[in-house]
Amino acid sequence: MPRNVARKEDLRTRLAELSGWQTATRDDAHVAEELHEARAMDRIYPLNEAAFFDEFFHYLRDIGAWPLLERLDPEDRQGPLYPFIQFVLLTIMRCVGGVESMLATHEVLLTDEALMGVIGFNAAQVQLGSNDRGLSRRKHPVEIRGALSYETIADNIVKVGPEKLSAMFNGAIRCLAKQGMFPKRIDVSLDATDDEATPTYKTDAGGKVPSVTREKRPDVRANKHARKIKVTVFGWKIWLVFEPVSKVPLAMKIDGINVADNAHASEVLAQARANVEGYATIRSVALDRGFLDGKLLGRVDQDAIVYIPAKSNMAITADAREIARRAEALAAQGKALDGCTYKERIERVTHGSGKKAWLEQQTTTVVRIRDLPCDWWGPEGSSSAANSKGFKPKLVNATVVLRWDGARKDAEKEVVILDTDPSTDPFAGFDAYDDRSLIENTGNREAKESWFLEHHPKRSEAGMRVHAYFVFTCMALISAFRLHQQQAEEAESRGEETGIGRYRRQLKAANRDKVIVFCGEHFGIFRNHEVFLLVGIPVRECALMGESAQTVLARYRAKADDSS
Repeated sequence: MPRNVARKEDLRTRLAELSGWQTATRDDAHVAEELHEARAMDRIYPLNEAAFFDEFFHYLRDIGAWPLLERLDPEDRQGPLYPFIQFVLLTIMRCVGGVESMLATHEVLLTDEALMGVIGFNAAQVQLGSNDRGLSRRKHPVEIRGALSYETIADNIVKVGPEKLSAMFNGAIRCLAKQGMFPKRIDVSLDATDDEATPTYKTDAGGKVPSVTREKRPDVRANKHARKIKVTVFGWKIWLVFEPVSKVPLAMKIDGINVADNAHASEVLAQARANVEGYATIRSVALDRGFLDGKLLGRVDQDAIVYIPAKSNMAITADAREIARRAEALAAQGKALDGCTYKERIERVTHGSGKKAWLEQQTTTVVRIRDLPCDWWGPEGSSSAANSKGFKPKLVNATVVLRWDGARKDAEKEVVILDTDPSTDPFAGFDAYDDRSLIENTGNREAKESWFLEHHPKRSEAGMRVHAYFVFTCMALISAFRLHQQQAEEAESRGEETGIGRYRRQLKAANRDKVIVFCGEHFGIFRNHEVFLLVGIPVRECALMGESAQTVLARYRAKADDSS
């Protein structure tokens, strides 16, 4: 379910989830009971929203990604009131914090003194605003005005052009590759996902918003088999190359929602290779049926192994299913069909938990067919050349899934997966294509439900584009940051010195024991023990070190009240 992050507590929960390196869900009651009964815990870390972003921004500097953010400045503003990097950092905070809308940004981010302090605003600016713009039009005063308005952020961030956004994303992936984020050989998935909008959006060229008419089932949860109806969908489409192990998008491309999936496949794959060049190579690519084009596949398989499902109405699908059924019949007799491998795999899946947990055995049955002729897979695609005597068809492997995770057999729905994998493992094609679902679950769906991909800062093509690039850039950087945190914590637990450990100590010494005190129109920043001493509350540990109200006053060159 989408998460509506519009409260500070929800932001803390979101950051707590991002700070953890294991999949976990929030359950305050359960944890409280566990602590009370066991009197023990697995681990404990301080969580402070400002500290989280402090560390994250420090990490971006450490890996060399900070200059990429600074270069986003369009450099065309006249008399700017704010450095452009502040709009960039606020946009990152919104994406990472899972703040659904720009309006919610005001409540969660812009009025928070600690968070705004991370990006350079002081307490007075947060309380009273950075300028008087708009005050004359305000009918009702507010307790905390916020350093700037969310409209100002939106109006400025959409000015970043596509070239700068692309350079930010590709440069960030390049930084991660340099850090060793990816394995030497990468198995990727390629997919295209819709970024829906409305026909009222403003396009770059001033024309109509791209649209496409499709057959879709109504969103009726009670009837998953409802009859499909024709609907018109408006918006754009995002092509992604996704690395499922690290959960990082390696390359992306945006175009109209009416553009065919295979139109930008080669381009985005080439960009992914360039982004990891010198540090990793793409070994295989898993694609969906939308990319089923002979010319495209002929280009892709020159550099990588290909996995892709065939369509039901294709001749190669019918041939593969017929061969698989013969192989299945012979396997029942203890025989094998030449060129085919029949194999079953049983997996035990646990459902529920505790006393109500139960075990289910799920059977997956496949037939892998080697060297199946495919006359449309090649540089020319489907053409009359296939009818010539000298034509040699492409030989591919086909994996026919007779039963998937214990589901009932259905001859009309048997999935046929085509591949160029030389492996003898009968499940090679099945497993590789099954991993492709990760791009839908941890990539596309995660981006839409938890990162609010389709909640754009402005109702325009520019607003859609800038938000898409920031969302997927942040997804990549946060995945790397979490891994970096995990490795640092493990190293520190072994007594090793780490850069992030030193930074945390510096951060704590410099900021985390400080408070902001307002007195009328003025404010001051002090260490917390200094405030206690100044108001007359003794702090014994400080007294032993010679600290007193007088030493504090002297430190800040303040005058002591002789009557006190």
